[in-house]
Amino acid sequence: MSRRAALLGILLGPWLAALLLLPGCGFQLRQAGVLPAPMARTALIGVDAGDPLHTELRLALEARGAELVPPEAADTRLEILERRQGRRALSVGGDGRISEYEVRLRLVYRVQGMDTEFSIPRQTLELTRDYLFDASGVLGRAEQERVLYEAMRRDAVQLIMIRLQNAAR
Repeated sequence: MSRRAALLGILLGPWLAALLLLPGCGFQLRQAGVLPAPMARTALIGVDAGDPLHTELRLALEARGAELVPPEAADTRLEILERRQGRRALSVGGDGRISEYEVRLRLVYRVQGMDTEFSIPRQTLELTRDYLFDASGVLGRAEQERVLYEAMRRDAVQLIMIRLQNAAR
């Protein structure tokens, strides 16, 4: 065996052993959950098809076995009742300038079964993130806020999916 192969075996050996032992300790990769049966044909209402929130909700629903259909063909309606985002100052530095901001996302939704009793009453999600403001990087602020809003939107979709999966139990 060459020196290179021996070195590779020494470096990778512990990692390979750990990977082989993971299933024995109960570790499993997280899979998409199961939605309640009435959500097999779901209409997504209150958000435009071109909106990133619509795209993320559609992908999350489809990953869990739901088919997005028009409202008239749906068994269940997932309705986005309200979505607001905003920013506010959190702190002011000694020079009187804002040094920290908070960005917020508020999402209100409900789920209604059309010919079933399945429903989830009005739910409100409020997510916040804060960041330090650098006056020398004013152009970076918009990008930083965009990234934070994207992360909050993904988190909101995951929270909705968790709520839907819990309703299936």
